[in-house]
Amino acid sequence: MLNNYQYFIALAEELNISKAADRLFISHQCLSKYLRKLEQEYNVAFFERTPRLSLTSAGQVYLDMLRQVQLLESNTENQLNDIRQSKKGLIRFGTTEGRYRIMIPDLLSSFQRVYPDVRLEPRYATSDRLCELVLKNELDLALLNRRDINQNQFDVRTVLNERLYLVISDHLLAQFFPDRYPGCREKFLGGVDLADFHKRGVPFVLSYEGYNSRDTLETYLRSRGFELNCTMEMTQQDLHYMLAARDYAACFCWAMYLPSIQDYNLHAEHNRLNVFPVKGLNTVNQVVLVIPKGKILPTYGKELMRQIREIAATFTQDPTV
Repeated sequence: MLNNYQYFIALAEELNISKAADRLFISHQCLSKYLRKLEQEYNVAFFERTPRLSLTSAGQVYLDMLRQVQLLESNTENQLNDIRQSKKGLIRFGTTEGRYRIMIPDLLSSFQRVYPDVRLEPRYATSDRLCELVLKNELDLALLNRRDINQNQFDVRTVLNERLYLVISDHLLAQFFPDRYPGCREKFLGGVDLADFHKRGVPFVLSYEGYNSRDTLETYLRSRGFELNCTMEMTQQDLHYMLAARDYAACFCWAMYLPSIQDYNLHAEHNRLNVFPVKGLNTVNQVVLVIPKGKILPTYGKELMRQIREIAATFTQDPTV
């Protein structure tokens, strides 16, 4: 019984009949009747009613099947749109908050020039939430770190391999390396030894543990047996280098953030931000586009992927900013 299958999906996601009914713009009674009839037809309980609504194992099997129906329906619609050569539609793209701020202004502008009648709907969320939204067909594709995804569930396309760099202002460099400044700037372009920054007590603002940049850094530091002087933890990567520009602390950034630092330096007269590679820190972060396995994007969706790859290719890994 696949009529109104969105009813079941809404119930499974909300796990509350009243909330699901409100979402579907139908009555509580209508949705309850739908569920009773469905369970009678299959002679199985899809939901436990107490202590609260929850999926049974049969309900999970049925939900997984309906997700495939939803995907097939979406693929069919996309293919028919292409046959009609329609240039109208909707494409939903997501990424994490920091990359959203970097990617979206250029992406919205460039995509609109090619497909003015296709609405690009961007959003940001945590990596786990983005994966969930893609699998629920609430996003068509997402840009993530490869390490944050279950590759068995997605088609994965690499768009950028990036390294982690140290960022520090001229003023902080002069303060903590007075015996070596300014000559150290040239030397550090070949790579910094973080043990020197540890010994001199250079303050750092870092991401919270569990975030990709922090975990990459901590793995490196543990292998060398020391810690950095972390004075602040926060998630927003762009705020890290903003604090660095105000001499609050040094920080680290992935290659995708380097153009923003270049832009800052264009207007910095007496206190530039220096970007240095880290000796021995060779871990590469793969930034990837993901779509559900088997999903067929319309032509404008493929164009969006092409533009994302094109924009990602502009993010230089040259630390001489």
